[in-house]
Amino acid sequence: MSLFLITKDVRLRATINRQLRKGCYSATSLDQIKKLRINLALDTYPVLLIDEKFSEQGLLPILDYIVSTQVPGPKIIITSKKGINTKSPFVYDSGIGILYKPFSIEQLIALVVDIGGVPAIAPHLCDSQLSRILDEYNTDWHALTLIGQSKALVKIRNIIKKIGPVFSSVHINGETGTGKEVVASLLCQASGCADPYIIVNCSSIPETLADTYIFGNVKGAFTDAKIARKGVVKSADGGVLFLDEIEDLAKGVQGKLLRLLETKQFRPIGSDFVETSHFKLITASNQPLKELSNTGKLRFDLLNRLNRLVIHIPPLRERKEDIPLLIDHYLKEHGEERRPDEPTMAKIMEYQWPGNTRELFKELEQLSVFASHSAQSLSYREILTESVLK
Repeated sequence: MSLFLITKDVRLRATINRQLRKGCYSATSLDQIKKLRINLALDTYPVLLIDEKFSEQGLLPILDYIVSTQVPGPKIIITSKKGINTKSPFVYDSGIGILYKPFSIEQLIALVVDIGGVPAIAPHLCDSQLSRILDEYNTDWHALTLIGQSKALVKIRNIIKKIGPVFSSVHINGETGTGKEVVASLLCQASGCADPYIIVNCSSIPETLADTYIFGNVKGAFTDAKIARKGVVKSADGGVLFLDEIEDLAKGVQGKLLRLLETKQFRPIGSDFVETSHFKLITASNQPLKELSNTGKLRFDLLNRLNRLVIHIPPLRERKEDIPLLIDHYLKEHGEERRPDEPTMAKIMEYQWPGNTRELFKELEQLSVFASHSAQSLSYREILTESVLK
């Protein structure tokens, strides 16, 4: 959940970022917007703030790209033109709000909450701003972000509230697609730490580069070390470091990570000096830690360190009472007013969802895209493509 500000106005960007706990991602050209596409696709709920004075051609090129590529989440046009027609079919159908200049940060926050909900803005707010919004809307940030009312999810939300301000390290375990990154984000929010919040997928780090990627290196430390690199451990100093798929981290680096957790000290590759980094650590895996240790993927001593505080997210098939709430949440997010008809809903509830919430959302997207626009409800009977529920 992140704000993406599309503007060439340096002062506007600085003004908004200065008043938020976490600044916006920025783009100053259509090419940069296209490069941000991967961030937009990976983000659970992006919010686009679009400056009306972005280009000589006006808003049309940007809006055309955003609508044609189906970027999810709220879009807000920042404009000084009071005559803009907020009732025009294009603006209305695209789910775009209008924010008139000059505006206060409170007006920006209120508009994002009104059209996108509290989760759309919460990660960018300081504690006082978030507390005010939650009191004003009489809502629970954790319940809005981690969707479901099963006993398991209620328990997880209560754990996050309890340990958030005090944890030093916590491990999240759950199958692929259960929402481990959502839980990590909530833990980060509850920790009260200022930025940075560094997210690392350990499976994407080549084993030969893992040491320098995690701990950094000095210039000349090895053949290709033409510049000094800080590493994610130092980048996370004062904030939160989230290591996803921790079992894929190289064994030698696992040992150095254990020492860091115990002493807060590390040595970059090629350096003669010990450095320190103080951060809260969140790790995650698709399998229980003991199983990973038994198969040799995780060092036994690191297992003992990470196994002290574990949050387990059960698979969707074990908490099917959450499915209707997840469906309603997803379809509202994407501006879909129709809901699955009875036969489709029955199939959804019967299916075991091996891909969990991620697979459910993929099916809902397909259902919404391919269903007839004239239909009163969403039905798989109208879909010609393959579906796991057919």
